[in-house]
Amino acid sequence: MALITTLSIRPIYLTFGGSQLFTDPLALTALKQHLILNIVQGFFVSDINTLKTLPKEFSSAIMDIAVGLGANTMTIVRGNSTDIRSEDIIEIMCILNENNIQVINLDLSTQENKDRYYRFLKQGLDTSEERTSLILCQPLECENLLCEITVNNFIHRTMLYIFYWPHGEVSKFFLAGIKEAIRVVVLTNPREGVFRLYYNQATPNKLNHLTLVNWWSGRLYKSPSLPPADKVYHDFQGRVFNVPVLHAPPWHFVRYYNDSTVNVTGGRDDKLLALLAKKLNFKYKYYDPPERSQGSRISGNGTFKGTLGLIWKRKADFFLGDVTMTWERLQAVEFSFLTLADSGAFLTHAPDKLSETLAIIRPFQWEVWPLVGATLLITGPALWIVIAAPSLWQRRKRDHLQMLNDCCWFTTTLFLRQTTTNEPSKTHKARLVSILISLGATYVIGDMYSANLTSLLARPAKEQPIGTLQALEVAMRDKGYELVVERHSSSLAILQNGTGVYGRLARLMRRQRVQRVRSVEVGVRMVLSKRRVAILGGRETLYYDTERFGSHNFHLSEKLYTRYSSIALQIGCPYLETFNNIVMTLFEAGILAKMTTDEYKNLPEHSRRSEPVTESESKESNDPVESTGTGQTQSDSTIGLEPLSLAMFQGAFCLLSMGYLLAAIALTVEIQLHRRRMNRKTIHPVEKSTARRSARMFYLKQHFDRMFRIIYVFIDRALGHDARE
Repeated sequence: MALITTLSIRPIYLTFGGSQLFTDPLALTALKQHLILNIVQGFFVSDINTLKTLPKEFSSAIMDIAVGLGANTMTIVRGNSTDIRSEDIIEIMCILNENNIQVINLDLSTQENKDRYYRFLKQGLDTSEERTSLILCQPLECENLLCEITVNNFIHRTMLYIFYWPHGEVSKFFLAGIKEAIRVVVLTNPREGVFRLYYNQATPNKLNHLTLVNWWSGRLYKSPSLPPADKVYHDFQGRVFNVPVLHAPPWHFVRYYNDSTVNVTGGRDDKLLALLAKKLNFKYKYYDPPERSQGSRISGNGTFKGTLGLIWKRKADFFLGDVTMTWERLQAVEFSFLTLADSGAFLTHAPDKLSETLAIIRPFQWEVWPLVGATLLITGPALWIVIAAPSLWQRRKRDHLQMLNDCCWFTTTLFLRQTTTNEPSKTHKARLVSILISLGATYVIGDMYSANLTSLLARPAKEQPIGTLQALEVAMRDKGYELVVERHSSSLAILQNGTGVYGRLARLMRRQRVQRVRSVEVGVRMVLSKRRVAILGGRETLYYDTERFGSHNFHLSEKLYTRYSSIALQIGCPYLETFNNIVMTLFEAGILAKMTTDEYKNLPEHSRRSEPVTESESKESNDPVESTGTGQTQSDSTIGLEPLSLAMFQGAFCLLSMGYLLAAIALTVEIQLHRRRMNRKTIHPVEKSTARRSARMFYLKQHFDRMFRIIYVFIDRALGHDARE
């Protein structure tokens, strides 16, 4: 009233025709009363704009509400429009501490304190700690605080904001600022000793709405203070969701029209969403997102593109598809329980067939010849040891060097599968060893090579496939291969943030003209049309696309890394646990895997009859998490063999011609050497020795010894005894 007493009323003049006239005293009295009324009203408005006192039993009500919430901590936040006595705040703090509830008292009168409060909320958001805030301020400041909290995205299921609304109805501006994910409680005091709790997450089908869920009149009407989310969102009561959709077989098959409408014709995730809608009683409408991409991460300018960016901005509720969980995406959205356990891989064109002419020669790589030489070096001395061993203790004089030479040539003849009668020894032991060597050369080495050669001719060899990242790096650096990825995908984020071979691949990609494609399907078509292109993506998606476009045209690499796909939702989504319970049940029961497998049955008949896609064997083949698509790969024995033709034997004729050529060269060399030796004898005749007669007798004796030896051998063979030389 001091404001009224200090205010003086000046005389009011009315100007008419340039002269000033005093008004009627009655009019002056009425005007004075009107001004006094306005001043009193202004006084009360000024008093309302500052919250100075709290209702009676407010501290007891807050204590019961906090206990009913199960809160461990509570932050008392006083705004600029608050001038509450310290005794009231201390009373609230004491009664909460008596119930083992930690209390933090913050005053937002300065910007520094407000920043401190926001840092406190950010810390709780990063660590997923409980944050319960009791905000005491006037309605206008409540609206501003709610707006700032929403803009800063301090929203999570562990964060609860209790706004005390001192008078009047909750404003429409405040209701419009309430997002579904933020937990907001409005506490009102309609009459003395009574407090009402209004909650925004009490109904599953109403947005920007506060519902009366509890009240306090000496004690809480029911406990807990707020209804749990699993009971609220077990039935959406026919709510309609607008769901963005992308064409990504086999997850969604989408047809786009010119009027920005879409028609989803099927897909694994379309069936999953229909199952969720039936179970939770909600409806959904698909729409075409602006950029038709998923989105990978928050960029440097603070924006998030793609469909996940819509969820981050809270313009979309959730998104189903081949959405891989990554750390960058977790900063913007939340993920449900996994809907697909997959792995990363890259796809290249199927290796070309090698020349059939060289098929007979190609098996003889350099690795073969050391073993062949070692075999020849071992078998010859082994036969010589068997023959020469008895002469060591019988003290017989024999030319062991010549015998070793004969044994080596004899075993070489056996390995070449040529007939020979020049046996180095006639003993049974030597013959037994010779028979074993002959059997090994004929049936083990010869027949095995013939069988392998036949299989190589029936199934022509192919180029070495690119199955590892290291091989892909070499191909990109030396052979001109290009690697493409889907834009705004998790594969792109792995290349951009990766180190080692991923970082080197990203640097090699910068030399390309085309680095990113609109979808995985477009990348697979590029691989099909251009031979030196590879695409990096999810193994299951790549496998399905190869089955669509003819699996015999592609080669799938080994498993590179584990990736998990799930449903993307807003941070703080209240029905996340409801979705998790259903998805977890479907995953554990194998229904999701069955739904994925059924998509392969919907492929065209000619696609299902094509040869399985070739795959590189992964080092982690014993991984318990196997892709459903790769499990359908048939073994190589089921692939039809090609009949032999004369074209496949061109290499054999070439090899035979080379053998004839080498034989002709060797014969020519022998003839030339023999002629040179004969010419040398003619030019340099041998001088007659003075002991010519002795030499003739020596030659005659050798001739007779040779004759007797032949006779002895013939008799020995006839009688079956060992020949003793």
